[in-house]
Amino acid sequence: MGERQKKYNVGEAAIGLAMAMLPFVILLFLIVLPAIDSLLFSLGRVPANNVAFSTGQHLVNSKHLTLEVYKNLFSSKYFIQDLVLTLVVTVLSVAGIVIVSYSLALYVRFSRGVFGRMVRTLYLIPMFIPVVIASYALITFWVDHGLMMALFEHLGLGYTSPIYRASGIVIGQIWQGIPFAVLLLGSGLDGLAEEQIEAARDVGAKFFKVFLKIVLPLNLVPLLIVATFTFIGIIGSFTIPYLLGPNAPQMFSVEMNAHFVNYNQPQPAVAMAIITFLIAAVAGVLYVWGTAKSSGRNQ
Repeated sequence: MGERQKKYNVGEAAIGLAMAMLPFVILLFLIVLPAIDSLLFSLGRVPANNVAFSTGQHLVNSKHLTLEVYKNLFSSKYFIQDLVLTLVVTVLSVAGIVIVSYSLALYVRFSRGVFGRMVRTLYLIPMFIPVVIASYALITFWVDHGLMMALFEHLGLGYTSPIYRASGIVIGQIWQGIPFAVLLLGSGLDGLAEEQIEAARDVGAKFFKVFLKIVLPLNLVPLLIVATFTFIGIIGSFTIPYLLGPNAPQMFSVEMNAHFVNYNQPQPAVAMAIITFLIAAVAGVLYVWGTAKSSGRNQ
Protein backbone atom coordinates (compact mmCIF):
# COMPACT_ATOMS: atom_id res chain seq x y z
CA MET A 1 0.00 0.00 0.00
CA GLY A 2 2.83 2.36 0.85
CA GLU A 3 4.68 1.61 -2.40
CA ARG A 4 1.54 2.19 -4.43
CA GLN A 5 0.93 5.51 -2.66
CA LYS A 6 4.53 6.53 -3.34
CA LYS A 7 4.18 5.79 -7.05
CA TYR A 8 0.92 7.71 -7.11
CA ASN A 9 2.57 10.73 -5.47
CA VAL A 10 5.49 10.62 -7.94
CA GLY A 11 3.09 10.44 -10.89
CA GLU A 12 1.02 13.30 -9.49
CA ALA A 13 4.15 15.40 -9.01
CA ALA A 14 5.29 14.63 -12.59
CA ILE A 15 1.92 15.75 -13.98
CA GLY A 16 2.07 18.95 -11.92
CA LEU A 17 5.62 19.63 -13.09
CA ALA A 18 4.66 19.04 -16.72
CA MET A 19 1.73 21.44 -16.42
CA ALA A 20 3.94 24.05 -14.76
CA MET A 21 6.63 23.62 -17.41
CA LEU A 22 4.26 24.26 -20.32
CA PRO A 23 4.11 28.06 -19.90
CA PHE A 24 7.87 28.13 -19.41
CA VAL A 25 8.48 26.15 -22.61
CA ILE A 26 6.13 28.42 -24.56
CA LEU A 27 7.87 31.50 -23.13
CA LEU A 28 11.28 30.00 -23.94
CA PHE A 29 10.57 29.22 -27.59
CA LEU A 30 8.33 32.16 -28.45
CA ILE A 31 10.12 34.96 -26.57
CA VAL A 32 13.44 34.11 -24.91
CA LEU A 33 15.22 32.27 -27.74
CA PRO A 34 14.06 34.70 -30.49
CA ALA A 35 15.12 37.60 -28.27
CA ILE A 36 18.61 36.10 -27.79
CA ASP A 37 18.85 35.43 -31.54
CA SER A 38 17.88 39.04 -32.28
CA LEU A 39 20.37 40.40 -29.74
CA LEU A 40 23.20 38.39 -31.30
CA PHE A 41 22.09 39.53 -34.77
CA SER A 42 22.33 43.18 -33.69
CA LEU A 43 25.86 42.42 -32.39
CA GLY A 44 27.10 41.17 -35.76
CA ARG A 45 26.22 37.46 -35.65
CA VAL A 46 24.17 36.92 -38.83
CA PRO A 47 22.42 33.51 -38.79
CA ALA A 48 22.70 31.83 -42.20
CA ASN A 49 19.55 29.78 -41.62
CA ASN A 50 17.38 32.86 -41.02
CA VAL A 51 16.36 34.20 -44.43
CA ALA A 52 14.77 37.34 -43.00
CA PHE A 53 18.11 38.29 -41.40
CA SER A 54 20.70 36.93 -43.81
CA THR A 55 19.23 38.53 -46.95
CA GLY A 56 19.15 42.07 -45.51
CA GLN A 57 21.00 45.04 -46.95
CA HIS A 58 24.16 46.60 -45.45
CA LEU A 59 24.67 43.83 -42.90
CA VAL A 60 27.42 43.98 -40.32
CA ASN A 61 28.67 40.39 -40.24
CA SER A 62 31.43 39.64 -37.76
CA LYS A 63 32.93 36.50 -36.24
CA HIS A 64 33.16 38.33 -32.94
CA LEU A 65 30.48 40.34 -31.18
CA THR A 66 30.62 43.99 -32.17
CA LEU A 67 28.72 47.20 -31.44
CA GLU A 68 29.18 48.47 -34.99
CA VAL A 69 25.44 48.48 -35.72
CA TYR A 70 24.75 50.62 -32.65
CA LYS A 71 27.66 52.94 -33.47
CA ASN A 72 26.23 53.46 -36.95
CA LEU A 73 22.83 54.25 -35.50
CA PHE A 74 24.04 56.75 -32.93
CA SER A 75 26.24 58.45 -35.51
CA SER A 76 23.16 59.18 -37.65
CA LYS A 77 21.38 62.45 -36.98
CA TYR A 78 18.13 60.92 -38.26
CA PHE A 79 18.28 58.21 -35.62
CA ILE A 80 18.94 60.80 -32.90
CA GLN A 81 15.92 62.77 -34.09
CA ASP A 82 13.80 59.62 -34.00
CA LEU A 83 15.07 58.82 -30.50
CA VAL A 84 14.31 62.33 -29.22
CA LEU A 85 10.83 62.29 -30.78
CA THR A 86 10.10 58.86 -29.29
CA LEU A 87 11.12 59.89 -25.78
CA VAL A 88 9.45 63.31 -25.89
CA VAL A 89 6.16 61.95 -27.24
CA THR A 90 6.17 59.09 -24.74
CA VAL A 91 6.86 61.31 -21.73
CA LEU A 92 4.31 63.96 -22.79
CA SER A 93 1.69 61.30 -23.48
CA VAL A 94 2.24 59.64 -20.11
CA ALA A 95 2.06 63.01 -18.35
CA GLY A 96 -1.13 63.92 -20.22
CA ILE A 97 -2.77 60.57 -19.48
CA VAL A 98 -1.86 60.75 -15.78
CA ILE A 99 -3.15 64.32 -15.40
CA VAL A 100 -6.42 63.79 -17.31
CA SER A 101 -7.09 60.34 -15.85
CA TYR A 102 -6.32 61.36 -12.26
CA SER A 103 -8.62 64.37 -12.62
CA LEU A 104 -11.43 62.16 -13.93
CA ALA A 105 -10.82 59.51 -11.25
CA LEU A 106 -10.86 62.12 -8.48
CA TYR A 107 -14.03 63.70 -9.82
CA VAL A 108 -15.80 60.34 -10.06
CA ARG A 109 -14.58 59.32 -6.59
CA PHE A 110 -15.74 62.44 -4.77
CA SER A 111 -18.75 63.35 -6.91
CA ARG A 112 -22.18 62.34 -5.68
CA GLY A 113 -24.34 63.70 -8.51
CA VAL A 114 -25.79 62.34 -11.73
CA PHE A 115 -23.05 63.97 -13.79
CA GLY A 116 -20.42 62.01 -11.90
CA ARG A 117 -22.16 58.75 -12.81
CA MET A 118 -22.32 59.88 -16.43
CA VAL A 119 -18.58 60.58 -16.45
CA ARG A 120 -17.95 57.12 -14.95
CA THR A 121 -19.68 55.65 -18.02
CA LEU A 122 -18.35 58.00 -20.69
CA TYR A 123 -14.64 57.61 -19.94
CA LEU A 124 -14.92 53.91 -20.84
CA ILE A 125 -15.99 54.64 -24.43
CA PRO A 126 -12.46 54.74 -25.94
CA MET A 127 -11.87 51.21 -24.63
CA PHE A 128 -14.48 49.84 -27.05
CA ILE A 129 -13.36 51.78 -30.13
CA PRO A 130 -10.60 50.13 -32.22
CA VAL A 131 -7.40 52.16 -32.44
CA VAL A 132 -7.59 52.45 -36.24
CA ILE A 133 -11.13 53.82 -36.16
CA ALA A 134 -10.27 56.23 -33.33
CA SER A 135 -7.20 57.44 -35.25
CA TYR A 136 -9.20 58.21 -38.38
CA ALA A 137 -11.87 59.90 -36.27
CA LEU A 138 -9.19 62.15 -34.75
CA ILE A 139 -7.84 62.90 -38.23
CA THR A 140 -11.32 63.89 -39.41
CA PHE A 141 -11.82 66.10 -36.36
CA TRP A 142 -8.39 67.77 -36.07
CA VAL A 143 -6.85 67.73 -39.55
CA ASP A 144 -6.67 70.74 -41.89
CA HIS A 145 -10.04 71.19 -43.61
CA GLY A 146 -11.60 69.16 -40.80
CA LEU A 147 -14.27 69.99 -38.24
CA MET A 148 -12.04 72.07 -35.94
CA MET A 149 -10.70 74.15 -38.82
CA ALA A 150 -14.24 74.85 -40.03
CA LEU A 151 -15.24 75.91 -36.50
CA PHE A 152 -12.21 78.19 -36.07
CA GLU A 153 -12.73 79.78 -39.49
CA HIS A 154 -16.37 80.40 -38.65
CA LEU A 155 -15.18 82.26 -35.54
CA GLY A 156 -12.60 84.19 -37.56
CA LEU A 157 -9.64 82.53 -35.85
CA GLY A 158 -6.53 80.96 -37.32
CA TYR A 159 -6.02 77.23 -37.01
CA THR A 160 -2.99 74.94 -37.25
CA SER A 161 -3.73 71.24 -37.22
CA PRO A 162 -1.87 69.11 -34.65
CA ILE A 163 -2.31 66.03 -36.85
CA TYR A 164 0.76 64.64 -38.68
CA ARG A 165 2.92 66.19 -35.98
CA ALA A 166 4.21 64.98 -32.63
CA SER A 167 1.20 66.66 -31.00
CA GLY A 168 -1.11 64.43 -33.04
CA ILE A 169 0.50 61.32 -31.56
CA VAL A 170 0.14 62.74 -28.04
CA ILE A 171 -3.56 63.48 -28.58
CA GLY A 172 -4.16 59.98 -29.91
CA GLN A 173 -2.26 58.30 -27.08
CA ILE A 174 -4.13 60.29 -24.43
CA TRP A 175 -7.48 59.35 -25.99
CA GLN A 176 -6.50 55.69 -26.12
CA GLY A 177 -4.95 55.52 -22.65
CA ILE A 178 -7.65 57.23 -20.56
CA PRO A 179 -9.93 54.22 -19.83
CA PHE A 180 -7.17 51.90 -18.57
CA ALA A 181 -5.64 54.64 -16.44
CA VAL A 182 -8.93 55.83 -14.91
CA LEU A 183 -9.98 52.27 -14.07
CA LEU A 184 -6.74 51.57 -12.20
CA LEU A 185 -6.57 54.93 -10.47
CA GLY A 186 -10.27 54.81 -9.65
CA SER A 187 -9.98 51.36 -8.09
CA GLY A 188 -7.20 52.67 -5.85
CA LEU A 189 -9.23 55.72 -4.89
CA ASP A 190 -12.31 53.61 -4.13
CA GLY A 191 -10.20 51.68 -1.61
CA LEU A 192 -9.43 54.78 0.44
CA ALA A 193 -11.13 54.90 3.82
CA GLU A 194 -13.79 57.59 3.88
CA GLU A 195 -13.10 58.16 7.59
CA GLN A 196 -9.58 59.46 6.92
CA ILE A 197 -10.82 61.98 4.37
CA GLU A 198 -13.70 63.11 6.56
CA ALA A 199 -11.38 63.48 9.57
CA ALA A 200 -9.07 65.73 7.56
CA ARG A 201 -12.01 67.82 6.40
CA ASP A 202 -13.30 68.12 9.96
CA VAL A 203 -10.05 69.80 11.07
CA GLY A 204 -10.29 72.27 8.19
CA ALA A 205 -8.06 70.68 5.54
CA LYS A 206 -8.82 71.91 2.02
CA PHE A 207 -9.13 69.62 -0.98
CA PHE A 208 -5.57 70.07 -2.23
CA LYS A 209 -4.12 69.41 1.22
CA VAL A 210 -6.24 66.27 1.54
CA PHE A 211 -5.06 65.19 -1.90
CA LEU A 212 -1.36 65.80 -1.21
CA LYS A 213 -1.28 64.42 2.36
CA ILE A 214 -3.75 61.54 2.19
CA VAL A 215 -5.01 60.61 -1.28
CA LEU A 216 -1.76 60.75 -3.26
CA PRO A 217 0.47 58.83 -0.79
CA LEU A 218 -2.13 56.09 -0.32
CA ASN A 219 -2.74 55.84 -4.07
CA LEU A 220 0.91 55.92 -5.13
CA VAL A 221 1.18 52.28 -6.24
CA PRO A 222 -1.73 52.48 -8.73
CA LEU A 223 -0.22 55.72 -10.03
CA LEU A 224 3.14 54.01 -10.59
CA ILE A 225 1.41 51.09 -12.31
CA VAL A 226 -0.44 53.43 -14.66
CA ALA A 227 2.67 55.49 -15.45
CA THR A 228 4.88 52.44 -16.04
CA PHE A 229 2.55 50.37 -18.19
CA THR A 230 1.40 53.42 -20.12
CA PHE A 231 5.03 54.34 -20.82
CA ILE A 232 5.85 50.83 -22.02
CA GLY A 233 2.71 50.65 -24.15
CA ILE A 234 3.24 54.02 -25.80
CA ILE A 235 6.94 53.61 -26.56
CA GLY A 236 6.16 50.39 -28.43
CA SER A 237 2.91 51.46 -30.08
CA PHE A 238 2.64 51.51 -33.86
CA THR A 239 -0.84 52.35 -35.15
CA ILE A 240 -1.26 55.83 -33.64
CA PRO A 241 2.29 57.04 -34.51
CA TYR A 242 1.92 55.60 -38.01
CA LEU A 243 -1.44 57.26 -38.73
CA LEU A 244 -1.17 60.50 -36.75
CA GLY A 245 2.58 61.19 -36.65
CA PRO A 246 4.92 63.08 -38.99
CA ASN A 247 6.79 61.55 -41.92
CA ALA A 248 10.10 62.58 -40.40
CA PRO A 249 11.29 62.21 -37.74
CA GLN A 250 9.31 59.14 -36.73
CA MET A 251 8.82 57.16 -33.58
CA PHE A 252 10.91 54.01 -33.21
CA SER A 253 8.05 51.63 -33.97
CA VAL A 254 7.33 53.25 -37.34
CA GLU A 255 11.03 53.58 -38.17
CA MET A 256 11.66 49.93 -37.29
CA ASN A 257 8.90 48.86 -39.65
CA ALA A 258 10.33 51.07 -42.41
CA HIS A 259 13.83 49.61 -42.02
CA PHE A 260 12.58 46.03 -41.89
CA VAL A 261 9.92 46.15 -44.64
CA ASN A 262 10.71 49.07 -46.93
CA TYR A 263 14.51 49.31 -46.81
CA ASN A 264 15.24 45.58 -46.23
CA GLN A 265 17.60 46.54 -43.39
CA PRO A 266 16.61 44.21 -40.54
CA GLN A 267 19.78 44.75 -38.50
CA PRO A 268 19.15 48.43 -37.63
CA ALA A 269 15.50 47.57 -37.00
CA VAL A 270 16.46 44.85 -34.54
CA ALA A 271 18.98 47.15 -32.86
CA MET A 272 16.26 49.80 -32.42
CA ALA A 273 14.01 47.13 -30.91
CA ILE A 274 16.77 46.26 -28.42
CA ILE A 275 17.17 49.93 -27.52
CA THR A 276 13.40 50.25 -27.06
CA PHE A 277 13.43 47.21 -24.78
CA LEU A 278 16.23 48.71 -22.67
CA ILE A 279 14.34 51.99 -22.28
CA ALA A 280 11.20 50.09 -21.26
CA ALA A 281 13.29 48.02 -18.83
CA VAL A 282 14.48 51.22 -17.14
CA ALA A 283 10.84 52.21 -16.64
CA GLY A 284 10.15 48.77 -15.19
CA VAL A 285 13.07 49.06 -12.76
CA LEU A 286 11.82 52.47 -11.60
CA TYR A 287 8.38 50.96 -11.04
CA VAL A 288 9.76 48.08 -8.96
CA TRP A 289 11.91 50.50 -6.94
CA GLY A 290 8.98 52.85 -6.35
CA THR A 291 6.58 50.12 -5.28
CA ALA A 292 9.18 48.51 -3.00
CA LYS A 293 9.92 51.85 -1.37
CA SER A 294 6.23 52.57 -0.96
CA SER A 295 5.59 49.12 0.56
CA GLY A 296 8.51 49.57 2.97
CA ARG A 297 7.16 52.93 4.06
CA ASN A 298 3.71 51.50 4.74
CA GLN A 299 5.00 48.63 6.91
